[in-house]
Amino acid sequence: MMYTDSVHHLPEDNLPASRPARRLVRAPGSRIWAWVLLAAVMIAGLAATYRIFVLSSQGQLVDHAALSSAEVRLQSLHAASVGLLADLPIVVAAIAAVGFLVLTLWRRRWAASLIVALTFAAANFTTQVLKILLDRPELANGVPYYTGNSLPSGHVTFATATFAAVFLLVAPRWRSTVGLVGMIFSATVGVATFLDGWHRPADIVAAYLVVGLWTLIGGFIIYRVSADYNVISARSRAKHASLSEILLWLLAVIGIGGAVAILLLTGGLGDLPTHFEQVTPSLRWFTFGAMLIVGAASLVCALLTSFFRWEAGRQAAGDHREAPR
Repeated sequence: MMYTDSVHHLPEDNLPASRPARRLVRAPGSRIWAWVLLAAVMIAGLAATYRIFVLSSQGQLVDHAALSSAEVRLQSLHAASVGLLADLPIVVAAIAAVGFLVLTLWRRRWAASLIVALTFAAANFTTQVLKILLDRPELANGVPYYTGNSLPSGHVTFATATFAAVFLLVAPRWRSTVGLVGMIFSATVGVATFLDGWHRPADIVAAYLVVGLWTLIGGFIIYRVSADYNVISARSRAKHASLSEILLWLLAVIGIGGAVAILLLTGGLGDLPTHFEQVTPSLRWFTFGAMLIVGAASLVCALLTSFFRWEAGRQAAGDHREAPR
């Protein structure tokens, strides 16, 4: 019995022919100036947060008034609720970590996964370095000094950076959804950390900005190294703003706008305390802190979601091959 030799059907190197590259209108991450500009915005936001809430006397007072009001609210919670708040950052980080591992093993994006892991480590390392390098002055405003600087929050950095890892690893069609889910979990961890009395609102806002900065850095490298799955086809809805992305911007406006409105509509800037003895823990200060946290988380996630969609590669209209999932 004779067998037909099919080796001659293979290319000369005896390997299957590689899939032709897709034709692109624009490669991922092609506008370097935009990445530098948004990174500068994140750094400026971090510097402004430190300048307003740590170095200035009234900023310290407002920040700590919110923390004191949160501690009063905490006392009214049941012991089981307090325990849940304490465990929440770990639970959220574990959920995101599972998502990251599943994506890594399922999609086999090894290079991107390595970059994501380094980005996660860099964000957490940066937070710990900033805690050491940044000084918190002890001003004559009556604000308890405690043990010095606590900005940025390590708990919030850890939980938020874990969701940022998933955000970087998914294809463009899923990024807005992951961005919204990540914001909900990150804001929940932030408010829980604030309510638990571990960190002031400014510490949490700074953590979001640190993670946002490193998400940009890691994302730019991934867009250049693993461009294959960061391309949007001409027929895909992912090139347009999704409902999730619109909701992120809406929540950012409500959160930041609400925090500012609370200050302006309950006495204005001229009615702010000048000494901590004038501060009475109240719903006003607690709501201000919670809305600032939610607004900051929403704004950072909205910026990243819109920017990564805008900077994703674009497949040529005549190329009908499906983009990676």
